[in-house]
Amino acid sequence: MFFQDEMPRWPTFKVPLNLVFGTGLPFGPPNFNRYADTLRTQIYRRVDIGFSKQFLGAKDQSTRGWRKRIDKLWLTAEVFNLLNINNTISHTWVTDVTGRQYSIPDYLTPRRYNLKLIAWF
Repeated sequence: MFFQDEMPRWPTFKVPLNLVFGTGLPFGPPNFNRYADTLRTQIYRRVDIGFSKQFLGAKDQSTRGWRKRIDKLWLTAEVFNLLNINNTISHTWVTDVTGRQYSIPDYLTPRRYNLKLIAWF
């Protein structure tokens, strides 16, 4: 679910919120037999949030100096995986000397911070 709020009082400020939920998907040993996939992954949960502010391009901005070359200028700060949940994306299968296979989960990245500046010329 993606939700983005534009504040009527501050039209140059936006707050996007992204919520992702996934149930446990089936998986099994890598023998390409789909019907042998009897295991289930953990539930996938993720929350991302961002804060955006438009600095240039609003109707009330002056167009002097270097600003006249830029149509819009946005600064965004984002937090990915806000709740810092250790989500599993896949499994690596390891075989021991006796031929027995073990599933090792591969985890996605923990919480990440992102700062970006977007300019339209």
